[in-house]
Amino acid sequence: MKKRAIKTVEQVPLSGKPEHLLDRVEVFKKMCRMLEIKLKRFIENDWQHYAKLIPRQQFLHLMMVRHSLPCNLAKIMQDTGMTSAGASIFVDKMVKNGALVRHEDENDRRNILISFTPRAEQITNRIEDRLNRYIFQYFADCSAEELIMLEAASRLVCRVLDARGEEEEF
Repeated sequence: MKKRAIKTVEQVPLSGKPEHLLDRVEVFKKMCRMLEIKLKRFIENDWQHYAKLIPRQQFLHLMMVRHSLPCNLAKIMQDTGMTSAGASIFVDKMVKNGALVRHEDENDRRNILISFTPRAEQITNRIEDRLNRYIFQYFADCSAEELIMLEAASRLVCRVLDARGEEEEF
């Protein structure tokens, strides 16, 4: 029986070109795409498990605003990119589905605050805990030095993006 010769070809990652072949902007864009895909898959999986009664897009919006709650409608618009009408419809639907509640701001009764119901907060907290465990597991093979570098790079990206704020996109 003859052995077949196996061609060795440099394997290209599913995410595109290997990062050492990309320039500075392209490697950053690749990282953003990969993180976005992994996060969406993770949240999609949890949506199917925890929140089948809430439409997927609305569940994604809930996950987007979870760190801002309690907040007003303007903050939901800012976090999600929805219009005033879209954010209002979203909140109405989430109130009807039992995920959000409206209440008056103690400091300004003209301002209506929106917050999670206890059940929705419990679900999003569980998802956040699972996401934290996933992240720790994902980087478990990194050395202490690599983790420090990842943290520094993450802080830099956050600082730059926060400094830009809500400037108009070009």
